[in-house]
Amino acid sequence: MEIFMKFLAIVLTIIFAIARIMGLIAWSWWLVLSPALIYFGFILLVILITTIACIIANWLD
Repeated sequence: MEIFMKFLAIVLTIIFAIARIMGLIAWSWWLVLSPALIYFGFILLVILITTIACIIANWLD
């Protein structure tokens, strides 16, 4: 599932960037890059939750 999410984020970001450069859309760059930003934010959230769970598990031992 992670591979599909990464592929989708990359493809959408490339499509949006090309459309923005060609003038087909007038979105801000934040919106153009949002698929990649959402993907990396999700990965960071998973890492954060895993780290907190490991700290709590070690604390309870």
